[in-house]
Amino acid sequence: MAEQWILDLTKELELPQNRPDQELCSKSINRVPKILTNVNSQAYEPKLASFGPYHHNCRHLRPMEENKCSALLQFHHRIARASKTPNDVFIAMKRVEPRLIAYYDGLQGEEDDEDCLERGRIRRRDWLKEKDEFLKLMIVDGCFALEIMLAHKRSAAGEPSEYDSHDPVFGAERMNYVVPHLKRDMLLLENQLPLLALTTLAAIDGSGIGDVNTLIEDFYNLSLASSEDRISDECFHILDLYKKILTSEGEYLPSYENVQSATKLRNAGVSFCKSKTNSFRDISFNGGILSLPQLKVDGTTKSSLLNLMAFECLHATAGNEVTAYVFFINGLISTVDDVALLRNEEIIKSMMGNDENIFNMFNNITKEAILTVSHKEMRVDVTKKLNTYCKKRIH
Repeated sequence: MAEQWILDLTKELELPQNRPDQELCSKSINRVPKILTNVNSQAYEPKLASFGPYHHNCRHLRPMEENKCSALLQFHHRIARASKTPNDVFIAMKRVEPRLIAYYDGLQGEEDDEDCLERGRIRRRDWLKEKDEFLKLMIVDGCFALEIMLAHKRSAAGEPSEYDSHDPVFGAERMNYVVPHLKRDMLLLENQLPLLALTTLAAIDGSGIGDVNTLIEDFYNLSLASSEDRISDECFHILDLYKKILTSEGEYLPSYENVQSATKLRNAGVSFCKSKTNSFRDISFNGGILSLPQLKVDGTTKSSLLNLMAFECLHATAGNEVTAYVFFINGLISTVDDVALLRNEEIIKSMMGNDENIFNMFNNITKEAILTVSHKEMRVDVTKKLNTYCKKRIH
């Protein structure tokens, strides 16, 4: 009996070994576990539109599905001008279907009824048994995402719109209201589309979308220090590209030591200034001056930071740069006075109304987060340098 149990256990342990390391690493679009959603559930849920399978058919997101059809129609008009057909689109996406499926961590229909009701959607579909429907979803949602970014780009450049001025999403009167909400929804971990889906669709489009990464960077107003610093690594999805750009400059790494509050540092003689870039890693301390990247805080900041941190937590190769930054800033902010100091120094640029909201935000988003520090990360210990400086000033 015991021998059979050992044999069964051995077989179970051998199963994961049949999965290539590349496949395990590619699963970069995860469901956020309840240990995180229990604290800030709304930060991980889309408000206006679903992208991909996880939130597909949620009740409050269904109204946006009609607008996806409008975007798909425009996409088809453009590919027709390039002598392409919907069948060409399907064939191109079918070629990459296995890779698209591999990005998602669990597409089987095994969600319990209670969780379904909690999330406001019907019982989870088994997309692995409905691969054509999955591919259709990738095409419809992918076209919608590209169309949003393309319409925003044309609007910003003052180009005429392809849509009726009263279109509920793409009309000139609605873009300014809808786009900020869609920007937020497109940065949710559970709401990601593989970048491969977007690049495959863009390659078929005859309108000259160009580089999808550049389109995304323009959409989120992201910029690198120079064109030579462009992200060369292949990105999993929009959130991954967003993270890579936000952490592309600087050498800051997490520390075992705790940083003192901003007001205590000021009292010890530390001065504050903005870093040359807004990269979360561009944190340094030299000559009594603490340089920090400027952070623009608005109603979407909490959600974007939490989803970036969730991605780092759940994906083996994502790193922990955003989590390290958030912990460092949270350490600087012990009271509302610390927020005021950082805001006056233009380290924080707030659109949230008052300093207490920012204080509560940083205090809240670190509640269930864990920051890991390894010995190899101790090359540049900014926190240790700060603490040593303050001790010398006190004595």
